[in-house]
Amino acid sequence: MTIEEFYKDHFKIVYGYLLSLCGKTTMAEDLTSETFLRAIQKIDCFDGTCKMSTWLCTIARNLFLNEMKRQKRTIHIDDVEERGIDSFEEEFVIKEQARNVLKAAGTLKPVYRQVFHMRIHGLSFREIGNAMGKNENWARVTFYRAKTTLLNRLEESNGSM
Repeated sequence: MTIEEFYKDHFKIVYGYLLSLCGKTTMAEDLTSETFLRAIQKIDCFDGTCKMSTWLCTIARNLFLNEMKRQKRTIHIDDVEERGIDSFEEEFVIKEQARNVLKAAGTLKPVYRQVFHMRIHGLSFREIGNAMGKNENWARVTFYRAKTTLLNRLEESNGSM
C-alpha cells in the first residue's frame, strides 16, 4: 500500500473524528496532517492488535489534547462588545452544553465513543460499519446504545448538580 492509498483510506475517519473533537475545520485539517505524519514516522510501533483507524484516532486524540494544553482559553472584551452581551451569553451556553456532551462522550466505552464521534461528524451508518469492519446494522445498534448511555449520563450529571 502506498502512502497516498493509506491517506485516502483513512483520511475521512481521522478528519471527521478530529473535527468532532475541536469543531474547527482548519484545526482539524492541521491535526489530521500531523496525525498522518506521526503515523508514518511511527508505523513500526503499530502492532496490529487494533484496527489501523483506531490507532490513527488514538494518535489524533493525543495530538488534539496536546494542542488544547498549549492553547489558553481567553475571551476578548472586543468580542463581547461587538456581538452584545445577550448573544455572547447564548453562544456561551450553547458551547458549554456542547462541551458537556463531548466530555460525557469521552466517558463512553471506546467503541461507543468512536461510533458516536463518527456519526455526529456526519458519516453514514454504512460508512461507520465499513470503517469498523462491521455491517450497517451493527453501526446503527452501537450508535443507539452509545446515544442512550450518553443521555443517561447527562441526565444523571444534571440531576446531581
